[in-house]
Amino acid sequence: MNQDTKKEKMITRQTFYISLLISLTLGFLIGTAYTSFKLADSRQPGIGHMPPAMMGTMPKGMPTPGKETGEDQRPDLATMAEPRIREMQAFLKENPDNAQAWIELGNTFFDLDRLGDAINAYGKALSIQPDNPHVLTDLGVMYRRNNEPEKALEAFNKAVAVQPDFETAWFNKGIVYMHDLNDLPKAIEAWEQLVKVNPTARTSGGKLVSELIKTLKIQSS
Repeated sequence: MNQDTKKEKMITRQTFYISLLISLTLGFLIGTAYTSFKLADSRQPGIGHMPPAMMGTMPKGMPTPGKETGEDQRPDLATMAEPRIREMQAFLKENPDNAQAWIELGNTFFDLDRLGDAINAYGKALSIQPDNPHVLTDLGVMYRRNNEPEKALEAFNKAVAVQPDFETAWFNKGIVYMHDLNDLPKAIEAWEQLVKVNPTARTSGGKLVSELIKTLKIQSS
């Protein structure tokens, strides 16, 4: 194979991987792992399950956390969330061992992209409930958004250690390996584990993960 052919093949692969990363990670970046598996869905029950002292003061008509209505409306969402944040913080001052309250606070910060605050709240929840795969997965997402891929992997690994069939953690683990650490073999390995758990798992674009793995193996050969 001459140098021009090698160069052309390399460019083709780079183009393929860039296109693939865009299709895979766009959903991830807005909180969606793949079809029917939104990262927000991995969380614990919402405000209806909060302690009574924390309910009843949320502004009427406030958007439900996790339902983003557009980047231009985020400042309004942040403003509207402040009373709820203060309420939860006041509750936690009196009830610091309430894991569910810490989770709810973390979820609110998650939706507002307040990365450090979300990481801190999820950490508090995990100090009380260390084996919660939902919280571990959301923590991993926050670490990834905070440009800490190694810590994200650590959280995803803990999630699948606790619950080996936790699909979102397996998928997101592959995303971190491929997108952040440029380790395609490790990404494929994570997604192969996902397929073992759920052979019909699909990407955000509707493509079977099993087919994605085959395509990646062909392109990288």
